[in-house]
Amino acid sequence: MMKKATTMLLTAAMILSMGMTAGATEAKYSIYVGDEELQLRQADKVVTYQLEDSRITLSKNKDDGIAVSFVEEDEGARKISLGTQKSVTVSGELDSLNISKTLDKEYSVKISKKAEIDQLFSSGNAKISVDGDIDEVYLVSTGAKLTANSGSGVELVYAKNKNSVKGILNHKVKPYREPAKVESVYNRDDDDDDRGYHYRYDDDDLGISRVRDYGNKISFNCEVSGATVRWNGYKIGTTQRGSNTFTVGSSRYWDDKLTISKDGFEKEVYYMGDGDDDDYHYASGSNVHYHREH
Repeated sequence: MMKKATTMLLTAAMILSMGMTAGATEAKYSIYVGDEELQLRQADKVVTYQLEDSRITLSKNKDDGIAVSFVEEDEGARKISLGTQKSVTVSGELDSLNISKTLDKEYSVKISKKAEIDQLFSSGNAKISVDGDIDEVYLVSTGAKLTANSGSGVELVYAKNKNSVKGILNHKVKPYREPAKVESVYNRDDDDDDRGYHYRYDDDDLGISRVRDYGNKISFNCEVSGATVRWNGYKIGTTQRGSNTFTVGSSRYWDDKLTISKDGFEKEVYYMGDGDDDDYHYASGSNVHYHREH
């Protein structure tokens, strides 16, 4: 009887000890970006910051955990520590996510299925798991690891080590190159100035030209049929060879984005603006164009 009671007391002590250990482990933070704000979520707690733009950087903090950096609308640059956690989940809509070289193979970043990211840059060796959508990934480090899980949508990966990319079709993984940058800005005063037109010089070029903004409609020429056309990330149709016109609605914003893409071809990106600016901005040879035409 005494032996049985002792056993029961030991079992109860073990259960109590396990419960205390589990309770002492804090829930991990996750990151959500959307509607010009960043949210740090931990269990049922949410802390919100107003963003200047939807660009964030993940790096190592002084506790060897993860920190998130961003530009707050009123306070400027901020860096918030997420404690000692070495993994984090990111969701929402981001222009760019930068993973610092300070995050090595001990760290992991999960891109949620509810994430839509224009560009992801990784200079470190952190493990990246993707369930959501990413337009472009730039893997600077040869030790970076990226796995695209079933149901994810990764359009292009530029990697110094192609063997570090898993779950993506071969033709979507290309040798590393620097991301496109705007190289010139000028006023479009001459209707005959043809510098804004883009012609198909290479086999992987969609041949987009004569992009025109009519406020509630966008038109352009395309030399490839079946390319997907997206307006601010949402699919609005597919191209036919020749002239194309798509309705985009009357509500326009300064950062309205038109993208045209097809597997095996270089994606074209146009920032169209709000239709009230007569400046024409372009990036020579980069497939990223800034076009505002009243």
